[in-house]
Amino acid sequence: MKIKFNWDVGIVLSLITFITFIIYIAFFFPNVESQLVSDKYYEEEIKYQEIINEKKNFSNLSKKIKIIPIKYSGIRIMIPYDKNDIYGYFTLFRSSSKDLDVTKYFKISKSSNVLFIPKKLLKRGSYKLIIRWKSNEKKYLFEKNIFWE
Repeated sequence: MKIKFNWDVGIVLSLITFITFIIYIAFFFPNVESQLVSDKYYEEEIKYQEIINEKKNFSNLSKKIKIIPIKYSGIRIMIPYDKNDIYGYFTLFRSSSKDLDVTKYFKISKSSNVLFIPKKLLKRGSYKLIIRWKSNEKKYLFEKNIFWE
């Protein structure tokens, strides 16, 4: 028996295809794990409030951070001078590869306000530089996108 293809047959085939697609989504997509959902969302929200406060402390500083790339040796970062020692860490986050991420702790004495990132830690490409430090019982956070050649 030959079925003649006309508007009636096209509409019925479209509805059957659509219903099949909806059933497929309903049964197979709930099994997909999501990385955006957290079981500890309240604790993470409190931590995020700390980050907001650290960024606010940084924006209230009278002097800002200066980043000076030195092509043959690394990156020199001038942190605003403080009368106390500065403790913290920096992270170079590379979105293209987790293996190229770098996190190092540092201490800067009263006499110096320079943080140096050597060239050996850097590969050519784009990084997100995150510096978190504590000085005079206040915490600060600085973020900037940089490109290393």
